[in-house]
Amino acid sequence: MGVLLVAWFVVGYLVIADPTVNHPRHADAVVVLGPPDNNGRVDTALSLIRQHVATNLVISVMSERQRQAKSLCTAPQEGFNVTCFQPHPATTRGEAEQVRDLARRHRWTSVVVVTSTYHVSRARMIFQRCLDGRLFVVAARRDISVFTWVYQYLYQTGAYIKAVLQSGC
Repeated sequence: MGVLLVAWFVVGYLVIADPTVNHPRHADAVVVLGPPDNNGRVDTALSLIRQHVATNLVISVMSERQRQAKSLCTAPQEGFNVTCFQPHPATTRGEAEQVRDLARRHRWTSVVVVTSTYHVSRARMIFQRCLDGRLFVVAARRDISVFTWVYQYLYQTGAYIKAVLQSGC
């Protein structure tokens, strides 16, 4: 039992707390997963846009309370296009399906996905199943409380197992 617990902590640390992230130079779109205002996700995406990684910003907006994202969605932006959507279902898989449809419609061959550190590995796995082109995943890194880390460690463990057991996009 002790070995399983240690293995869970080690694997969880590598997958949830210290995942592999990318450093893209160019892509067709930068996609912010919801909730976009969490952990500096929108700020990270805007930084990539300012670095000319892409000219298309796509934001998954899951509620009206996300002020920063909503202001980008409602006001025209200079120098880049903004597309906002509400995923159905409101899950990472729902987001991946809608981004897949946008990529096909706009003929995008590469996408950068921005999410919180603890969500990177699971988002990568789900998006790889849905997208045909190149995928880069970037972690928005903001201070996260110990309580949030503990909650996310447990939540992401269960969500990751669920994602592994699901097939297809």
